[in-house]
Amino acid sequence: MFSIKQSIRFLKFTLFLTLTFPLSGEIDPDSNSSNLSELQLAKRDAKGFEKLAQLIKPSVVIIDSVSRIGREGGKGTGFVLSPDGIIATNFHVIGEHREFKIRFEDGKSFFPDSILAIDRENDLALIKINAQKLPYLELGDSDEISPGQPIFSIGNPLGFAHSVSRGVIAAIRELEKGDGRPLVQVAIPIEPGSSGSPTLDLNGKVVAILAIKSGGAMGFGIPVNKLKDMIQNQTPIPIKKWLTIGALNELEWKSILAGTWKQRAGVITASGLGSGFGGRMLCLSEHKPPKLPYELEVDVRLSDESGAAGLVFHSNGKNKHYGFYPTNGSLRLTCFQGETVYSWNILNTIVSSSYQPEQWNRLRVKIEEGGKITCYINGKSIIEVIDQTFKEGQVGLCKFRSTTAEFRNFRFAEKFLSSSISKKTNQEIKKIVKGLTKKETLSEEHLTRLLELGPLVPNVLLDHASELQKQINRLQSISKEIKERHAIEELANSLVHDDESSVDLLRSALLISRLNNQNFNLNSYLTKAENLAQDIASHFPEKATGEEKLKILVFQLFKEMGYHGSTLDYDHPSNSYMNEVMDDREGLPITLSVLFIELANRLELPVSGLGIPGHFLAMYRDESKKKTKEIIVDPFGGKIITRSEASEITGLRLNDKDFVPASKRDIITRMLRNLIHTAESQRNSSDRLLYINAILAIEPGDTYTRAMRAMINYGEGRFTDALKDINSLISENPDSPEMAPLLEIKNRLMEKKSSR
Repeated sequence: MFSIKQSIRFLKFTLFLTLTFPLSGEIDPDSNSSNLSELQLAKRDAKGFEKLAQLIKPSVVIIDSVSRIGREGGKGTGFVLSPDGIIATNFHVIGEHREFKIRFEDGKSFFPDSILAIDRENDLALIKINAQKLPYLELGDSDEISPGQPIFSIGNPLGFAHSVSRGVIAAIRELEKGDGRPLVQVAIPIEPGSSGSPTLDLNGKVVAILAIKSGGAMGFGIPVNKLKDMIQNQTPIPIKKWLTIGALNELEWKSILAGTWKQRAGVITASGLGSGFGGRMLCLSEHKPPKLPYELEVDVRLSDESGAAGLVFHSNGKNKHYGFYPTNGSLRLTCFQGETVYSWNILNTIVSSSYQPEQWNRLRVKIEEGGKITCYINGKSIIEVIDQTFKEGQVGLCKFRSTTAEFRNFRFAEKFLSSSISKKTNQEIKKIVKGLTKKETLSEEHLTRLLELGPLVPNVLLDHASELQKQINRLQSISKEIKERHAIEELANSLVHDDESSVDLLRSALLISRLNNQNFNLNSYLTKAENLAQDIASHFPEKATGEEKLKILVFQLFKEMGYHGSTLDYDHPSNSYMNEVMDDREGLPITLSVLFIELANRLELPVSGLGIPGHFLAMYRDESKKKTKEIIVDPFGGKIITRSEASEITGLRLNDKDFVPASKRDIITRMLRNLIHTAESQRNSSDRLLYINAILAIEPGDTYTRAMRAMINYGEGRFTDALKDINSLISENPDSPEMAPLLEIKNRLMEKKSSR
């Protein structure tokens, strides 16, 4: 039975449909409802609902997001709130500081102009796009809805765009009892892509925003009145400031002539077409090059050799500059004197066997007084000219046409130190691996002889090739192991100092990233930290106190620059790699704390790390006055907190011992343990072992970690390695009852060894 209230609502809806939507010819619109059959009534209601859904669809949008590593991310839904381009959705749909775009039913796409408001607690976001006269939805009153009320939703479940679902309000309830956040439980199917979908009453007004799938044909939505509160309290953030994942650092780079430039994990990626002729686009360094003579270089890789990308120098910041780049498999040096191809002067084009298509290639330019320009590819000099059209200007990167180009290790200096390996060392390396490599050249006589040996020769050659491939794989494995060992040794050595204050914590943290990523330039990130500190210092008023400077540091780093805690991809490995944290401005409590601590120290602010249980904080402690001044900063939340708030974060009652500064060595090993946890969750045993090896290089006496390594090696059949760690553990405390399991494993391994 319907309540009186529900009956009145149903009558209003029937009247709305009758007055608004024309019916088909088989039913007389003027006929009395009492004379209609149940089938005719059902048909009329169905046609009215169909018309209503068609009217709603143009106001519903698809939101395509980008993942942490720049690939295609998830899809969600949103809806238009005003004709001038305000769109509502779930916060988790747009992602925190990610790139995304808006697609309408007619196929038109828009990138957002700004983020008008976000509500993390209620999972809501307001977006602004540059559009006018859009069809929009009206908001209802979520305080007036009731269980059993008919509703419908239009969204993007499982990628099926603008799907319509009908259902009812199931209940108004708290998802977690006592959390004070009532949600609208709906009997409507919710699938990936449904998030952000408008839930509407039968008058076409939004009453909730779908957000949570609970299983079966049930889910939960955010009451629309929560959205109304956001509309009244907007704090717009320009999209340029919002986007931090992959965004170029404005202190280091300036892009011109359009196109898209991204930076992640030490690699800059250029994509799209620039506004210059031939799709030309530039990305110029904000750092001034030295006086002549000087050199600059970069590693570049093209996705399509029909494009072009490389180095720029003597740029005026617009259309005039020199460029050295690969194009269509050749290497070219050009003087660009204007906007059009008619003002370009190709100084030289050469084909070189030293260039490796679709691989990383190192471009290098040496510029001397008198206009002498020498260009190198992978260490070989290929072009030498004298041209004095331009004598000074900025340096940077360029890309042409529709190829996607990647750049790494960009640098410039008066002169680069030689890093090539000596002939003697090269010979020694080859001698060591001589048994794994073999080169054969065949004369025509040899080829003829192979033909005479019969039709089975190709099979024999393929078998031989298979053996050679095994040798190649082994060489690659050895190369990887040597790289890892070098990286671990460098990390361990960075922490060996008599005075801990001499340890560069940021450098050590960056060396952790080197364990799994050899491509980035470590010194460039140390320079980036120096530049960040200088930029923040420029906001310090004259004669500012330490406390005032600290508060400015917090505001500039977390509010103005957008560094933030990773709430959507918490366990992503990128959050533990300092270079990627600095690029993306997103990280874990500990990595954000390391950056904060190191910037503070560069600004001569006494800040240290606090490794409280389950979280990591930073603490400013000024003991220069009679009374010690203590300020706790939560870099993950981007704010200053009290000790009691720190206890609330952990859910534990913290005492004075918890607020003792952590040593730099402890901070580094804690970062490594985070990576071990991530590798375990991803079932990546090789990475897990890599980080365990790093911890043991830093802390050889860590028996817990040594036992963990022994068990991993034992489980994966590396019995000799397992036995080394087991013997080491037993020798430290041979009579301890805790050694019994290890002794049993040792005996098993010894039996296996003797039986061979």
